[in-house]
Amino acid sequence: MKLYLDVKELNAGIQSVIKAMPVRTVMPVLDGIYVEATAGGIRLRCSDLMMQKECFLPATVEEEGACVIPGKLFSEYVRKLPDAIVQLSLDGAVLTIQCGKTQNQLQSIECEEFPEMRFAGDAFSLNLPSVVCKEMILSTVFATSVDDSKPVLSGAFAEVSGDKMTLVATDAYQFAMYTWRLPAQSEERTAILQGKALTEIARMMDEAKEEVEMVFSKTHVKVDLGHTCLVSRLLDGNYIDYKRILPKESSTRVLLSRLALMEAIDRAQLVAREGNNHIVLSFSDEVGTISAQSYVGKFHDELEIQMTGENLEIAFNPKYCMNILKSMEDENIYMEFNGSINPCVVRQVQEEKQYYLIVPMRIY
Repeated sequence: MKLYLDVKELNAGIQSVIKAMPVRTVMPVLDGIYVEATAGGIRLRCSDLMMQKECFLPATVEEEGACVIPGKLFSEYVRKLPDAIVQLSLDGAVLTIQCGKTQNQLQSIECEEFPEMRFAGDAFSLNLPSVVCKEMILSTVFATSVDDSKPVLSGAFAEVSGDKMTLVATDAYQFAMYTWRLPAQSEERTAILQGKALTEIARMMDEAKEEVEMVFSKTHVKVDLGHTCLVSRLLDGNYIDYKRILPKESSTRVLLSRLALMEAIDRAQLVAREGNNHIVLSFSDEVGTISAQSYVGKFHDELEIQMTGENLEIAFNPKYCMNILKSMEDENIYMEFNGSINPCVVRQVQEEKQYYLIVPMRIY
């Protein structure tokens, strides 16, 4: 194998695919980046057996070939190279990296052992505007669980029914839902997508054209932009019946500024984190107050609100509030309550795309 390409393009390609490299693995080959030189360019690939990401970079190829290079070392070394044309040449099991007067040799791994994730079987495709796809993911993926004891909650539930697509994520403390109206009727389909894969798909949307195609099989999802392709296994299992947990009524409804609330919570959590890490929201007579206390002191702030219904005092973990408020863009939002021990609904005023629930904390 022997080829030449711009070091900036090589570094960008490595940083893209390395997101699919596992943090820990019992297969040493997965700690590497698969490098393949073919006519017209170089293909890079990483996989953790659940997700595979590859990209194709244009290059001058004198000799075709393939190898697997230790991923972290290769990534760090290329990032430190001078801005020039880099030459990669493979002699036996040794890859020589030549850039200007700088040269390094790395021991490669047998590439025959590197797995390739196949996308096969009956499939259906879904076309979405790339801007919508990114917004949908970023509006929900933060609520996926990091608890390994509930693997199905580490992903987001995608549901296509009639003329809409819904993406839902929850870790049992926060709930996020995004709904998008499709241009035409579609058959009912469901899938549970990995949170990690969704985050990568959202990153890919910055490079996508106006519309992106997501292709689903029974076991995988694929997003192919031509120069970059991601294939991910879908999660097995039954997702929670989320429609049963959505409140059907509220006893208190508050209209307030999202930014003002977010800034107040951001200040309050500085005090709350030194104690039991909760903030208290109180609503009465068109005044909203936010308070927190711990051994370092007490915090109090007031917000202008418009309120209908009963007066209320309720406590939340500020982290979950901030996650939701940061994912929204509306100037004003609705918060709807049904007592101090039931989940709070946070929704948009104008549109109905974003819908959130926050589970309150009990205060004694």
